[in-house]
Amino acid sequence: MKKKVISIVLTMVMAASLAACGSSATSTATSTAASSAASVTASATTSTAASTTTSTAASTGTAAASAATTSATASGKAVTDMKIAYVPTTMNNPFWTAMMGGVKEEMKAKNMDPDTQLVTVDAESDQAKMNNYVYDLINQKVDAIILAPMDCTAVTEALQACADAKIPVINVDTAVDRTDLVASVIASDNYKAGVDCANDMLSKLDKGSKIYVMDQPSGSACVQREKGFLDTIGNSYTVIGTSDTSGDTAKSLPVAEDAITADSELKAFFCINDMAALGCVQACAAANRKDILIYGVDGNPDFMGYVKDGSATGSAAQQPSVVGANAVDTALDYLAGKTVEKNIVVPVEMITADNISKFDISAWQ
Repeated sequence: MKKKVISIVLTMVMAASLAACGSSATSTATSTAASSAASVTASATTSTAASTTTSTAASTGTAAASAATTSATASGKAVTDMKIAYVPTTMNNPFWTAMMGGVKEEMKAKNMDPDTQLVTVDAESDQAKMNNYVYDLINQKVDAIILAPMDCTAVTEALQACADAKIPVINVDTAVDRTDLVASVIASDNYKAGVDCANDMLSKLDKGSKIYVMDQPSGSACVQREKGFLDTIGNSYTVIGTSDTSGDTAKSLPVAEDAITADSELKAFFCINDMAALGCVQACAAANRKDILIYGVDGNPDFMGYVKDGSATGSAAQQPSVVGANAVDTALDYLAGKTVEKNIVVPVEMITADNISKFDISAWQ
């Protein structure tokens, strides 16, 4: 995988209008909280995702890893005795398993044992279920939680519970509404991901063409990607439809099929992630519409094959293992009483058929 030295960019706290999310999932705690505790298991899966240095301070890089391995937290607890929880939106997406790989590798670099010190859960894209898992983790007295919400509004009461329990939350990928309740937000440059897709489309598609957007209003990262895309295309194209397909292939496929059938002049799809874009690829293949441009965001290795063979046009690639590694570093720094950056932005890279040969598409970037 192409090695990168990541520059951490300090940004202002995201504007409320940019991070506004829907409430498709309820945040009400249910009686399943107790029973879901049995589902919380210590992770025993290995990963090869590489940890990456950042420019914030030497302590977050690999050069300082061994020096930090036996340090104590502000409460006097040794790093080797701590437990970190990883709570992604779902584990049914290779993006989140790649991020977990970064978490595990960085824990190892700090002389932590992911097999015994990392607790993972699968919320299965259900915010109510995620909230219940968070309550379980609080009862287990984990030391820090790395969390990516399904619904950035409905997660609020779980975040408040963490704040009340004095358990720091490192918010990854999708910024929550209440960023005051988390220690740090670590995410890809989602706005630029949309900008990059738009610029590539502008270079390939005639102005005035009809396009369709697959979005997900409940996720602030997805909102940023869509905003970056729409801001950049301006009035260049006619958006004939926008559908919330939750970044899910099974949901985007029928929507794409209907859009293609309804308007034979449709020329492009912009999707907020590669999984939604995959549904468009399948729909276009079934309709024999090789002329339709298809853009996604993530750089999912499974999707890159379609970019390589021309079935898809491009993807703004994220670096989930880098986000995961930074989350571990930030959690440990916070627990050690250090000041941590409130917003950490990880760059994206636009990958198309024009430059795909420069990347190892067998792995995440």
